[in-house]
Amino acid sequence: MTRVASLRAPIDAFFETVLVNAEDENVRANRLSLLARIRAATATVADLSKISG
Repeated sequence: MTRVASLRAPIDAFFETVLVNAEDENVRANRLSLLARIRAATATVADLSKISG
């Protein structure tokens, strides 16, 4: 969980600086794919939807 928690700052920065739903379809698909990979990786550790905040 400590390693997953260390991802908070970079993931927050990603959402603050990157437009995921970009107009360019290829860019949008790549960014959504990246998010899916992050979700899949964290899902192996814990169900983060159960954590509030």
